[in-house]
Amino acid sequence: MKFSYTLMVTIVVSLLAGCAELSAINQKVGSWAGEVNKIMNVDNHKFEDKVTSKRDIDTLYVRIKRNVGFETMEEMLKCDPVSDNNCKWKKSALAQGGYVHEKTPGVYYRMADSFGRDGQYYVDVTIEKEGRNSIVYWKIKGSQEFANQTKAEILKAIK
Repeated sequence: MKFSYTLMVTIVVSLLAGCAELSAINQKVGSWAGEVNKIMNVDNHKFEDKVTSKRDIDTLYVRIKRNVGFETMEEMLKCDPVSDNNCKWKKSALAQGGYVHEKTPGVYYRMADSFGRDGQYYVDVTIEKEGRNSIVYWKIKGSQEFANQTKAEILKAIK
């Protein structure tokens, strides 16, 4: 009986020592995972802003489209969606990826698309007519650097 008691105490003490080591390892792995998560999500910040311009809405559309790098559906597809089945598939894939290009000349425009490596950044710009002015809204998903660069391009187009 004495032998089994001593063996049991030895096993319990060994397990407790092992648990302490496992706890330290678990904390290090948790810290490492937190750092990896921060690095991976650095491009997932969201930025929103708006500005009012006295410039004509149609001129703003053309300038913002060019400066930011938006393309119309026809420019994106480079094919005929009526006769080409692959073109229909491309159009559907673009819509699922968040591509938007809506136009009501003189009143409303909305352009949205993914940019960067593997579409890691997303820009959504809306231009609306309000009286004699035009209001430009934008939402950007990505890094601070990308948001600042895109905002600068939008503001350059508005000036």
